[in-house]
Amino acid sequence: MNNEPTKHHRHIRSFVLREGRLTAGQQRAFETVWPEYGIDFLGNRIDLPALFGNHNPIFLEIGFGNGESLAEMAAANPQNNYLGIEVHRPGVGHLLIKIEELGLTNLRVIRHDAVEVLKKSIADSSLDGVFLFFPDPWHKKRHHKRRILQQEFVQRLARVIRPGGFFHAATDWEHYAEHMMTVLSHETEYFENSAGGGNYTPRPDYRPLTKFERRGQRLGHGVWDLVFRRR
Repeated sequence: MNNEPTKHHRHIRSFVLREGRLTAGQQRAFETVWPEYGIDFLGNRIDLPALFGNHNPIFLEIGFGNGESLAEMAAANPQNNYLGIEVHRPGVGHLLIKIEELGLTNLRVIRHDAVEVLKKSIADSSLDGVFLFFPDPWHKKRHHKRRILQQEFVQRLARVIRPGGFFHAATDWEHYAEHMMTVLSHETEYFENSAGGGNYTPRPDYRPLTKFERRGQRLGHGVWDLVFRRR
């Protein structure tokens, strides 16, 4: 009989959960908008066509921050469906307010760890595209293991993105851009660089230019976009 304790591998999270305080408007949005547009994480597969009520293309943004860019994309492309994942309540609350203000019907929101959502709730080949815009770079070397874009994560993406779909990442940290390029370029079984081997992509028109990014441009900061197609 083996009496050794069972070893459990702790999932390394790519985020630090800072709850923050909700504004009165965000609290109201959770009470009135979330019941219709929010998705409670239950650990089961989500029937996305049933959720949206149609079979339009579905695009997922991981870590949407305050949701401004995601709301803008959804408003500009009513022929598409959008799903956003974010862990921070104030950001989710802000997006719920935008959904109401813009009258968006093609956007749904999940407040949970994106890695778990991809693993348990998204069906194979159900997404036309996945966005990862300006994730935490965890720039200190000892924290690099916390970066969300790792080999295992890319393989999860490969499962949920349909052949011909894409993964689009963007960062304003050059070293993280190089890390992204290395990881994605290694997964040649699943993805190919739409800009050619080792090349970054000019910002596609569909990715909104954020206030943060405009400020960075004025200060001479760079931004690197990577778009990889699912084979």
